Amino acid sequence: MTLAQSSRVRPKPSVRTDNERLLDQLAGISAWLQARADSELQLVEAGSREMRLDRARRLDVMRRQHCGLVQATERQLRESGSPLRSTTAPRVVIVHRNDWFKDKVSSGLREGGIHIVAELVNGAEAVGLVVAEQPDVLLVEDKLPMLGALDVLAEVRRFAPKTRVVVQVGTDSQIGAFLETGPCTVFTRRIPPADIVDGILDLLSPGA
Repeated sequence: MTLAQSSRVRPKPSVRTDNERLLDQLAGISAWLQARADSELQLVEAGSREMRLDRARRLDVMRRQHCGLVQATERQLRESGSPLRSTTAPRVVIVHRNDWFKDKVSSGLREGGIHIVAELVNGAEAVGLVVAEQPDVLLVEDKLPMLGALDVLAEVRRFAPKTRVVVQVGTDSQIGAFLETGPCTVFTRRIPPADIVDGILDLLSPGA
């Protein structure tokens, strides 16, 4: 057993009905919109040059988050004509810069009966999508454009608390920093995609 595997923390999975997921989505979107309004008010009041530069960067991040949120919400509205089922297949969002890795993981998860909501590369867009979709699992690598994994985790825990997070890091020395932020599963890049798929399937199994 590797250090990454032995360090995993597995929250007890819960099964959500479609109605429960919808309530989570509405709550997450409402909380995010309020937080954005509060942040924009603070940024408008920023005075120094450094604060203005930070304001521009943070506004750009929020715009990308909002873009992901709106796109996901529009897709949900298009699909809302179908009757609600009692439960849905577990849903996963993958955020990674390596297309080969994403293909391997998504293929393995689909074979295991998992629905892949989206495959992204941008951390800010990932936050917006997760807020809107409230997936069961978010798989994210440590280094992403605009928002790194630690920042993404902080946003997800704030606005999508039922989403479990799986992180891929470069070295064993990075594992502790992520585990300190709260429950998550951490793998290093030396762990093959098939083993990461197994880990996610274990995380989603009813008896986990």
